[in-house]
Amino acid sequence: MRKVFYRPANGWVGDVIPFYDNGEYKLYYLHDERVGGDYGNHTSWNLLATRNGLDFEDYGEVLPNGDESALDRNAYTGSVIKDKEGMYHLFYTGHNPGPAFCKDGKPLQVVLRATGTDGIHWTKDSGFNLYGDEVIYEQFDWRDPFVFFNEEKQEYWMLVTTREMNSSEKRGGCIALLTSDDLLNWKYREPFYSPDKYITMECPDYFKMGEWHYLVYSTFSEKFVTHYKKSKTIDGVYTSPTLDTFDGRGFYAAKTATDSVKRYAFGWVPSKKGSNDYGDWEWAGTLVVHELHQNEEGELLVRMPSSIYGHFNREEQILLQEEKNCIQQGNRLQLSSPDGLAYSVLNPLPSQVMLEASFTDWQHVKDFGIAVRTDKALDNGYFIKFDPFHNRIAFDMWPRTEPGFFQWQIAGDKPQMIELERPFDFASHSRIHFQLILEEDILCLYVNNEVAMTTRIYNFKDGHFGFFANEGAVTVQDIILKTAAEL
Repeated sequence: MRKVFYRPANGWVGDVIPFYDNGEYKLYYLHDERVGGDYGNHTSWNLLATRNGLDFEDYGEVLPNGDESALDRNAYTGSVIKDKEGMYHLFYTGHNPGPAFCKDGKPLQVVLRATGTDGIHWTKDSGFNLYGDEVIYEQFDWRDPFVFFNEEKQEYWMLVTTREMNSSEKRGGCIALLTSDDLLNWKYREPFYSPDKYITMECPDYFKMGEWHYLVYSTFSEKFVTHYKKSKTIDGVYTSPTLDTFDGRGFYAAKTATDSVKRYAFGWVPSKKGSNDYGDWEWAGTLVVHELHQNEEGELLVRMPSSIYGHFNREEQILLQEEKNCIQQGNRLQLSSPDGLAYSVLNPLPSQVMLEASFTDWQHVKDFGIAVRTDKALDNGYFIKFDPFHNRIAFDMWPRTEPGFFQWQIAGDKPQMIELERPFDFASHSRIHFQLILEEDILCLYVNNEVAMTTRIYNFKDGHFGFFANEGAVTVQDIILKTAAEL
């Protein structure tokens, strides 16, 4: 089975560093084998190449991490740029937790550099060590350099994840700015962005799209998520749209790249401890690719890449298995119950599948949604709830946790799986169209080519799909179930 979501056989995908070059996306990523059960330990840079976000050529390790005595015992996130002479420059983070590389008992982080002529083979520059200056910026959080050429200023800019000196322990995070004429000598400038609200802002990314400038970064202090901000000028005030994220808890450290026609966000869906829905989220996981596009206000919307949509090329017949308060007409369902639950249970689901349908006439219903890998009674499984009252799409499962001895010990006090919800303005939509990908233990949802929600699904490995409505009515139409036939 050709998979939609990439993970190497001998490890996990950490932060992705995308770079578009000569007709293909070079996806460098932190390769984590979780040596000794630890995360982010002895990470190297590995490389995937793709032209469409679906078919990958795996080059394996291209930038090895150093040994126990090296600054880059752990080779962490950075960026790649090609200069005007065609030379490739790779900037990355070096980290070594050994006592010799610590200050006041805390490990330092340093920006390092490598060069090459093809973007695949690299030579490390042992003479290049760029630390925080301890005037504007700390040295302990000093990572994830993103380097680009500022056309307006005609100089190179480097954005770095860091913290301001003598700042709040919980809110000192900022994105540093450094400038250079030659990619070798760098001057420290005042922060590019300093909102005084995060511990740090990881994996910064900048790009211009149309007339808007965008800043992308990821956070873990207020919640695990990738944010973006927009501005009409590169050095102006960057403000948040109402929905300033690409996805939810299950999509982290996203960075972007473009072929000048389409722009994609490359992130990872984390695994969960013990491969269990009730386990804690872990660091690193599996590559997920979203396509970004703009609306008239310059907000960035998310949709499924066309190559992934085209992967699912065999349509399956829709078969009704069980129903309550449901009328079926072909691939159209009318669910209606004024004071309780209406539902339909349809086909059993294979391990890789895409489901597509639209909801209409939902204005007078408490909530409605999609059941995935459920039994015929909807007692167990995964549930995606469209909740007009709270203007959100929420992911849930039942039971929400391992049931306890008493009947009420099932986490009924939680509205859904925590951190798995996406804002959605129901009043501005009369039709809600969704596309849902299931691939083994990954679920990825797209709604109206605007909103995405990705998560892991471990405990229920098979079951049916279906639809439900709670206290009201909804119509489900244009139901399509597709698998992938080998061509």
